[in-house]
Amino acid sequence: MNKISISIPGSNGKMGKTLLGLILESSKYEIASATCLPNEDEVGIDIGLFAGKSKINKEINAEPSSMFQNANVLIDFTAPDATMFHAKECYNNNMAIVIGTTGLNADQENELRSFSKKIPIVYSANFSIGVTLLSKLVSNATKTLGFDWDIEVLEMHHKQKVDSPSGTALLLGKSAADARQQELSNVKSISRDGLVGKRKSDEIGFAVLRGGDVVGEHSVLFCNSGERIELAHKATDRSIFASGALRASYWAASANPGFYSLADVLENGG
Repeated sequence: MNKISISIPGSNGKMGKTLLGLILESSKYEIASATCLPNEDEVGIDIGLFAGKSKINKEINAEPSSMFQNANVLIDFTAPDATMFHAKECYNNNMAIVIGTTGLNADQENELRSFSKKIPIVYSANFSIGVTLLSKLVSNATKTLGFDWDIEVLEMHHKQKVDSPSGTALLLGKSAADARQQELSNVKSISRDGLVGKRKSDEIGFAVLRGGDVVGEHSVLFCNSGERIELAHKATDRSIFASGALRASYWAASANPGFYSLADVLENGG
């Protein structure tokens, strides 16, 4: 495949800036458009200089329509409402989209599935290759251990993160619930405070920590009488998520319409 052209909304955010830098370092990608909100300070700044690279004579702009012109793929790490707007425009322009936004509700996810009948959509709560493997390990461990082992998910992120539990924690919990042939919504326990009674045998618990500049840490604990198994992943550099999203975008640019995960990308040669 030739070089693909990528649009980045919210390009002045942490993930957007990381994506821009990696794109500029690669011969496989080019930037179609990088946007931010009209009232933000980065409007008009050269993309290359903003990303800490050489000047490329293309500026960060505040015009959403620019993202759907001469682009193969849009990579979205923004917020749920913005993501749905971008997905609808990709649908209207027959353009692939890679979505790493967390906090989407069930109705929004169902709407994405309807869009995917026409365009390729890669949607994942975490674009780390390591987390994708961890999810598989959680599923395999759950199937092996059965209902005799209690499952708890622990996650920690930086203090600026607004959703809780993290999308990745929920992804890992869903892997366990699916392996038990359960709906996560029926068995998850998000908050324990006060006299809540003893733990239910089939519940999947979540504990959340926030502080400092932690990029992302997730552990899944399998607990039984006398022993405990811990499967963990720690991210120390935000670029791992950007690298995974770029890998997905290169694959999505030529994929058939469909609703895909990062695991699907990796299993299909992405």
